[in-house]
Amino acid sequence: MKRPLPDSLGGMHTVNKTRHLIIVIVAVATVLGIGAVSAYASLADDATPPVTTSDAVASYWNDAVVHLNATDGDGVAYIYNSLDGGVVHLYTVGAGAAATTAPDARYAPLSAGVHKLKFWAQDVNGNVEVKNEVTFTVAKDSAKPVTTATGAIDGGWYKQSVTGVIVDLSAADGAGESGVKQISYALDGAAPTVTAAATAAATLTIDATTVNGPHALVYQATDVAGNVEVAKTLTINVDTKKPTTSAPAAASVVKGRTATLKYKVTDALPNGGKATVKIVVKSGTKAVQTVKVGKVLVNKTLYAKFGCSLARGKYKFFVYATDTAGNVQAKIGANTLTVK
Repeated sequence: MKRPLPDSLGGMHTVNKTRHLIIVIVAVATVLGIGAVSAYASLADDATPPVTTSDAVASYWNDAVVHLNATDGDGVAYIYNSLDGGVVHLYTVGAGAAATTAPDARYAPLSAGVHKLKFWAQDVNGNVEVKNEVTFTVAKDSAKPVTTATGAIDGGWYKQSVTGVIVDLSAADGAGESGVKQISYALDGAAPTVTAAATAAATLTIDATTVNGPHALVYQATDVAGNVEVAKTLTINVDTKKPTTSAPAAASVVKGRTATLKYKVTDALPNGGKATVKIVVKSGTKAVQTVKVGKVLVNKTLYAKFGCSLARGKYKFFVYATDTAGNVQAKIGANTLTVK
């Protein structure tokens, strides 16, 4: 955001609104009161100017942060800096401080390309340092990295404790961008795990004996330029509760016509909402007809139909179900079928 430097920031002056640079200034010295500079200068036996150093590096992405550190045997009075020949910014070292950190000097966003920063200091005796100059390059990267997750199905269901299930996270930044700096991930709101790489392996452990239901793995990547991906969520569901089936009514059919069998799958929450059902008609212990119903809604009374070519007589039909998590019915519903 473009904004002027507040007047209250310790002597910093006009801000150039076309650039963005953060200058953090540290003065290390025995600092005399600034009001004493002119009075002491004529009496001082000090002809050595202060020395200022910076930690500037050759290149930055989007913005540059440069720290300036000035030292002097008698004390630093002022520290100056100017970017690209623009307005000179002055920081006044406060009286009595052995080391002082200046407020940030903020410019508007820096343009891509080469920039020059000049900086120097003045001590309490009036000695002025020869100007220092550093050159650095700024490159632009506004694209957020993108992370993909493999190893677990989003919205998938497990019928037991999840132990050792590994979700592989892989992040990528666009061509010519700054590159992936790190991936962070967290399960169910825990403190994030941060991996300083473009790949990470999240090992999931969920105790299903106490926690059935959905579990959220939240993950995102950050690139070198500081762009942060919008957090993504992989949902893992755990359901250890077995369904039950029932056949609430007997059925009858005339041979050669369509038989209708009434049934229901009951499954307590949490559940995936559906179950895979088949109905087996038996004569004694022998299966004589199998109706593969497929996936149906749970906790709802339903009907299965089939063309009946069975011999006349009495039979029994049984309802089998497997829920979304893979739990097989704990109780099998059954009733009679009469073929006339």
